[in-house]
Amino acid sequence: MFYIQLKQRCWNQPESPVIKAASTCKPSEVEAIKQKSFKFALSKTTEYIRNTQQACYLGFRLFS
Repeated sequence: MFYIQLKQRCWNQPESPVIKAASTCKPSEVEAIKQKSFKFALSKTTEYIRNTQQACYLGFRLFS
């Protein structure tokens, strides 16, 4: 769900740096950018899931 919201919100953004970098950077640099982007997305997704679980838990405790 988080990815869908992020994707819809950024539909009009210019090309990603990875696509631009592909023509000017070495393959190892592109892989490094992809890896960094993957780690960032994974950490944000994990944070979102934890926040959602905490909100559900606190909501359950508050209204039960």
